[in-house]
Amino acid sequence: MNIKNALRVSVTLVAVLTLAVVGWACDFAFNYDEITAPVGTVGEIGVRVQKTHNNCTMADPFDYQFAWENLQILGETPWEEVGPQLYEKWFKVSLSVPGEGFLKISKTCSKEGYEEAVLPITVTEGAADGPFLQALSGTYPFELTADLSVNTVVGAVHLEGELLTIGYLQVLLPTIPIGLEDYLGEARLYYTSGGEQAELLLLVSEDFLYRFDHLEAEASSQ
Repeated sequence: MNIKNALRVSVTLVAVLTLAVVGWACDFAFNYDEITAPVGTVGEIGVRVQKTHNNCTMADPFDYQFAWENLQILGETPWEEVGPQLYEKWFKVSLSVPGEGFLKISKTCSKEGYEEAVLPITVTEGAADGPFLQALSGTYPFELTADLSVNTVVGAVHLEGELLTIGYLQVLLPTIPIGLEDYLGEARLYYTSGGEQAELLLLVSEDFLYRFDHLEAEASSQ
């Protein structure tokens, strides 16, 4: 998956990845100092790790932990060595929940203990004609890669395992976004039909916007 060349939306995140040296056993750096952008923004976040010890004590040299809030991970690349003891990884993300969020990388090793780096992310509602408020009002806000008919249904969210029920429609979620399991409110579901089952595109409520159209795009490109 070529995350760095995967964007086809009008609002994107773009930045150059540079390494900040801080003198730890592993120096962490993101391609942003911080991010402020509206809900529905899709882009790439890169992270680099400079290993400063020749003999890494971690059983798995790439046993780095990632945590995040207010964003949805749409895809990621494997670690790639881009220089001596310098490794890089990219995430394709969608900003999904208004408020203060983050992407964090951390690790624990026997030499230096726990270390982390945090990328602050502020997610705004955006303009009236932006994807979040458009989707809430009943207009599907993104382009499709194929000539498909978009349907929508509104109702209470009921999630049992991977089975999502909203109104009269039931769909299997390919991934379950963080926070959806315990959600008790109403949401609007956008989907396409024409095959044996509905294809999920977008799930939006006053509290979040979760995208699944990247799966439709990947399937169309295969």
